[in-house]
Amino acid sequence: MEPNYDNYSYRELLEALESIDCDAFPGRVNSIKARLATLDEESDSVSIRGDYKDISLLLFLISSVIGAICTWTLVKGSEDDFRQIVGALMLPAAPVLYWYYKKKWKTHAQDHFILNKEGVLYSFKGQDAKLAWANITSIEYSRTRYHSTLFFETNDREKNIYIDIKKFRCSQSMVDSFTRQKAIKYKVTYYKSTTWRGKNK
Repeated sequence: MEPNYDNYSYRELLEALESIDCDAFPGRVNSIKARLATLDEESDSVSIRGDYKDISLLLFLISSVIGAICTWTLVKGSEDDFRQIVGALMLPAAPVLYWYYKKKWKTHAQDHFILNKEGVLYSFKGQDAKLAWANITSIEYSRTRYHSTLFFETNDREKNIYIDIKKFRCSQSMVDSFTRQKAIKYKVTYYKSTTWRGKNK
């Protein structure tokens, strides 16, 4: 029975296109691409903006709570556990963590990235990098435990854009869907990996 792709969401259509056997079901592939094109026209004006996250207060609260709990158990407990001692040290370390990450956030406060119908705009420490979708040769979406990154590659290595999107306030699933949408539209190679490139930006 032929699936009704009209009821599929954009993400479901992308997943269906990735998993389908193109040689066995060429008609279904064309149906999926046609539906994607329709949704692409509807969402072509969508713009995704990611702003650098300030995690200083979050770290301060977490380290303060852990430090307070460990200090309390050390005072009340009969035996000293090394993990409790280390945890208790987080209480005086909390203000230092707050100061360090607040200072780091101030450095990156204006950093952001924008994905829209024209291309990719990335601002890092006051320097802007811009790429049109037509000039991108491949897109890599890498997701590990600590990082979710996007790598936009061109023929000119100096114009490549690398974004650690986990450091930004944005929906990672929306970014993933949007970039895959543009990759299909502009016939750009798009692939996922579980390896972090290790760039310190």
